[in-house]
Amino acid sequence: MIDGGQWLVAGGQWPTHAEQSETAHKLLQQLVGCYCTIEHEPSGAPYVLERPDLKVSISHCREAVAVAISDKVAVGIDIESRRKVSRPLMVRVCTAEELASIEESDDPEMMFLRFWTRKEAVLKCRHTGIKGFGSMVEASAADDCEVEEIATGMDGVVAAVAYGRSTV
Repeated sequence: MIDGGQWLVAGGQWPTHAEQSETAHKLLQQLVGCYCTIEHEPSGAPYVLERPDLKVSISHCREAVAVAISDKVAVGIDIESRRKVSRPLMVRVCTAEELASIEESDDPEMMFLRFWTRKEAVLKCRHTGIKGFGSMVEASAADDCEVEEIATGMDGVVAAVAYGRSTV
């Protein structure tokens, strides 16, 4: 974990996006230590109105919500739950080595989602997002970020967090 960085994950079932957002807000308040207002940059990236120095990343899937913050470097987080993944999508976003690992895995879909979460966390850290997936392959070589998989404690849910290597 990078100095100045923290993250939290919560599991559950949220029927609406608004309920996921409310949970993310509660997790963020827990990390910040006080009430805070979440706003969004034109790019969609969240920030804390009361703490403009804080870097924030939020992600959610059907069964979980994840939030990461840092007061020193850029941060990105992604969380995904088990789902059917098409072979064309795998080919589109993975390197040849990653595809080989996926094909050799006992659980190809979860192996793919492990790669996906790492890549999306890097792209969020870079503030580029997954626009068109074109940059997903390049995210495998994250020279500008430190990436780690997060133990979610939930079966079928994987997550990763990325922190920039230099201060922003």
